[in-house]
Amino acid sequence: MSLRIKLLRWGFWFSAFTGLLLALISTQFIEFMPVIEGFKANLFLATGLFSHFSVIALLVFLFVITPVAVLMPSSAFWIRLIIVIIASLGTVLLLADTLVYAQYRFHITGFIFDMLIEAGDDVIAVSWVTWLISISIIIVTFIGYWIGSSKLWIAIKSPVLTRFKYPYSLVLLISWLTSNLVHLYADAEYDQRVTSLVRHIPLFSPATAKEFIYNSGWIDEESMNANRHNMKHSSSDQLNYPHEKVNTSLAEKPLSVLLIVLDSARYDTLDKETMPALTKFSNGKHAQVYPEHISGGNSTRTGMFNLFYGIPGTYWTAFSNNRVSPVLMDTFQKYDYEMGIFAAAPLTHPAFDRTIFSNIKNLKLRADGDEPWELDQNITDNWIDFIESRGNNKHPFFGFLFYDGIHGISVPPNGEKPFQPSWERVDHLSLNKELDGTEYFNLYKNSVYHVDKQLKRVFKQLESKKLLDETIVIITSDHGQEFNDNGMNYWGHGSNFTPTQVHVPLVVHWPGKGKVNYKHRTSHSDISVTLIQDLFNSSSNPRDYSLGYNLKETERSNWTIAGSYVNYAVIEKDRHIVTYQSGQYEILDQSGRSSINQTLPAKQSLEIMEALSRFYKN
Repeated sequence: MSLRIKLLRWGFWFSAFTGLLLALISTQFIEFMPVIEGFKANLFLATGLFSHFSVIALLVFLFVITPVAVLMPSSAFWIRLIIVIIASLGTVLLLADTLVYAQYRFHITGFIFDMLIEAGDDVIAVSWVTWLISISIIIVTFIGYWIGSSKLWIAIKSPVLTRFKYPYSLVLLISWLTSNLVHLYADAEYDQRVTSLVRHIPLFSPATAKEFIYNSGWIDEESMNANRHNMKHSSSDQLNYPHEKVNTSLAEKPLSVLLIVLDSARYDTLDKETMPALTKFSNGKHAQVYPEHISGGNSTRTGMFNLFYGIPGTYWTAFSNNRVSPVLMDTFQKYDYEMGIFAAAPLTHPAFDRTIFSNIKNLKLRADGDEPWELDQNITDNWIDFIESRGNNKHPFFGFLFYDGIHGISVPPNGEKPFQPSWERVDHLSLNKELDGTEYFNLYKNSVYHVDKQLKRVFKQLESKKLLDETIVIITSDHGQEFNDNGMNYWGHGSNFTPTQVHVPLVVHWPGKGKVNYKHRTSHSDISVTLIQDLFNSSSNPRDYSLGYNLKETERSNWTIAGSYVNYAVIEKDRHIVTYQSGQYEILDQSGRSSINQTLPAKQSLEIMEALSRFYKN
């Protein structure tokens, strides 16, 4: 057997044994999972843990050992040493992650690790005995791996290992396919017995393809939606939300609420040229305007989640998997508010049907129409019909209008285009750092102009029906939209946390409150708190259900958290700290450029860690 073949075989089996050991260590996370019910959940967990960590170890073999074995087989000793060091560090890191997860309910990243270091003994008091034990564990782990790897090197020619190479590979493949297929169908069927297990395993992200399954006819979407209320899985052993029961009461003549969200509307779209109807509305005698308002995300999922729940989008997976409804929506339902929920974008993508509106029956998941501008007109028609059908009904309602025309940058074929020169359509292939984005931005503003026309219809009806005297109207956005504003070739949203992507408009019409243009910075976390306190007369501590403040409060934390689909950032006035999937983080200025030699204060580190873990049970 050549040295090259021997090294490849050794690497294969070393990765196999390492993956198995990591999978066994990861069983410690089972303690923090909800009760594992049924054959499907047990099958998913067993095959998922084994295949997940085995694949990670196998990838190290493929991308580290294989190239060296092919190109430099004579370096066998050194490559074995490097691989043993990597395996030792990975194992110790996983062990440490189980300890951190037990206390905070989130996994270790570079950002979290640095916060722990910055906060020092305020978070974890580390004595010399603890350091001695930690160093001893690292040394023992390395020695154990080295002894095991040496024995494996000697025994690599064993016929037993040769005989079981292909059966092991087949078992690994079947396990990987099984765990992904089980999760894929469980996700489509709202089966939380499976999906609620995922977030507890570090780096675990099994397959989802709900739209494909529905479109293929393998599962009936309507029946799944009809039965989703019967598929709840207890989350009592996972989440601590709310911390205490929120006390509320209703006025003798309660106000209705209409929440309007304009997908992708930037903070600077609120002007009389681009949005004349909303600008006029914002100048009303009962209008409060918040020009320094920050969304809870640079994407729809996290922005909307933060808006309704008042907590960071980092909690999305846990709340989605367990179908936990926000306190705000539960309170509307508690007082039997009539629901008028109309969204131009599907409420299944992101899965608002199993988060924000998970307790709403007969929820209309999709609007009728094809183009975004057409969908926007449709939901406006539906809303107008909803109000008309109520007649003189004085019972309060909760209305939700989610417009998609700005996000789709969609203008009717014969619609006005007051902003020129303008593109006729979005040409993504032409976007680059040197492109003058004026024509693209004008097309965007034309789409904003047309959504504003739909708002004009909504405001006109409310005024004609004399509903403005008894309805709170809130207009905001889920996130902003960038057009290479900072010269760094960022277009759209979901890519950074600069003001162009997280700074959004907020206008509130509140009968009985005077006209105010607030100067302090507010966030989406504040909206649910304000409604629960001022509409439902709650004296409960907002920290029991939110991280926000009442919108009018000026004394508040100097930071907030904004999420994306894959990471999150801590937003401050002049900078933001961005985390990455790799575990690293950057401190950036408001243009998205690196801020050198800046650190996180220990007190702030503690506050952030508490925010990220507050609503998990310890």
